[in-house]
Amino acid sequence: MQNFIGKKIKRMRQKKGWSITKLAERSGVSKGYVSSIENHKTNPSAQMIMKVARALEVPVEKLVNNNEYTLDHGWIELIVQAKEIGIDREEIREFLAYESWKIKNKGMSDDSV
Repeated sequence: MQNFIGKKIKRMRQKKGWSITKLAERSGVSKGYVSSIENHKTNPSAQMIMKVARALEVPVEKLVNNNEYTLDHGWIELIVQAKEIGIDREEIREFLAYESWKIKNKGMSDDSV
């Protein structure tokens, strides 16, 4: 767990334009401790995670959730458009499965040439 939490803390801190010192001051945690979390040398306790989350002004869940994958706005827009015209999830899944199958089979037929 420490690996991705450290990465998230560092990314969020940098996004705010904060130094390690600023995050340490705002969270009430030593600069060295923040650095060791970000560099994956320390596994922070729940209490430390709460302090850092509060300082970063994010919910604790944002730090501990390991869901790194998020859709970009273009994908979200496509999904909304599909929903608006009545295409449901199953139809999208079927389409994607078919397209994946075509790509896979095209690669196989190219290999046999």
